[in-house]
Amino acid sequence: AAKAFGEYKEWCDDASHNTQYEIKTASADKADLEARIDKLAGEIEAASSSIDKLAAAVSKADKELESATKIREKEKADFKANEKELMEAVDTLERASAVLEREMSKNSFAQIDTQNMRNTLAALSVVLDAAGFSGEDQDKLSSMLQAQSSEDDMDLDGAPGAPSAAAYESKSGSIVEIIEDMKDKAEGELSDLRKAET
Repeated sequence: AAKAFGEYKEWCDDASHNTQYEIKTASADKADLEARIDKLAGEIEAASSSIDKLAAAVSKADKELESATKIREKEKADFKANEKELMEAVDTLERASAVLEREMSKNSFAQIDTQNMRNTLAALSVVLDAAGFSGEDQDKLSSMLQAQSSEDDMDLDGAPGAPSAAAYESKSGSIVEIIEDMKDKAEGELSDLRKAET
């Protein structure tokens, strides 16, 4: 009986030691797992914060993109309108120049239809104003037309005979030069506008 008791006691001691070791090991594992859980919880919180920041950044970027798209659409519409005006101005200037040159190439400069030129240049002035040409360029044309109109009226009212061909040639030539200069400026502005758009 004493032998059996001794064996039983030995078995109990071994089981107690094993159990205590398992408890100690499990406690250490538990502490490690809790530490890992705390670490992962911190990482989750940091990740959630990053997600919130990224979501806010995406939302802000979407709004900026929407705003930039609207601005670009307006710029494109402005470009098309400006391009159209400048193309019309260039076309009108080309036609005005052609009318003047055609009138100047007739047999007698004294027969130039000044009313037709005045009407053409008056219409041209409206187009140039819409296209944003400088007042200085328009003033040049206007002063030349007024000077020509005054001299034409004087010739018709007072002095016998028609104005000299040289006088018409000089005035019309100057107007053609101004128109050509304005056409060059319009083409330059059109080119700059298209470069800025691309």
